[in-house]
Amino acid sequence: MLTDDQMPEHLQSVCDEVIAAFKANKPIPDSLNAITDWLTDDGWDALIVDLGDQMAVSLRAFADLQFDDRELRACEDIPEDLPITDKDRLQWGRSHINSIINDYDEYWMPSVHTYELTSTEQETAVIGCLVKIHGQSGPVCNWQGLWESRDAFWAALGENNEFWVTPLMGDVPDEVILSLWQKPKRAKKATSKVKQPKT
Repeated sequence: MLTDDQMPEHLQSVCDEVIAAFKANKPIPDSLNAITDWLTDDGWDALIVDLGDQMAVSLRAFADLQFDDRELRACEDIPEDLPITDKDRLQWGRSHINSIINDYDEYWMPSVHTYELTSTEQETAVIGCLVKIHGQSGPVCNWQGLWESRDAFWAALGENNEFWVTPLMGDVPDEVILSLWQKPKRAKKATSKVKQPKT
């Protein structure tokens, strides 16, 4: 009898196929969908067994909407004649990131999961997944392909500050917040060319 975390025997051939392609650095076949379909349904408990281990703040997407001088000025009622400083930006950015984490904001902070596949040759790979709650529709899986290990998947999520994996990556540094901040572009000074009289 299968336990909750065991993949059905009829999917073993699919597992062998996708792991072989992954190890050979070839495109992953569409047959992987049969495994992710199982994980979304009967294998759900096996996928979310590590629930709460790591979460991924959608840092870049959030920054694109919120890390903006105009947004900060409007929300904090900063007069137009006062400059916005990096201290203002850091205080605003950090307070909002902390709010996402402390409140477990399910929209901006999907949970991070992996499921390990093992071939008949005892080779392994993990499926990476981000799970976001869509209101009354419930959890939605965003499959992230195959990885050598869970740690490799976590590290890849944090590349280019696309996500901030917590608690793995600790607090978001000041320089990361400022690097994602959208500052108003300075207008170029107009230059006028004086035509020289023809001789």
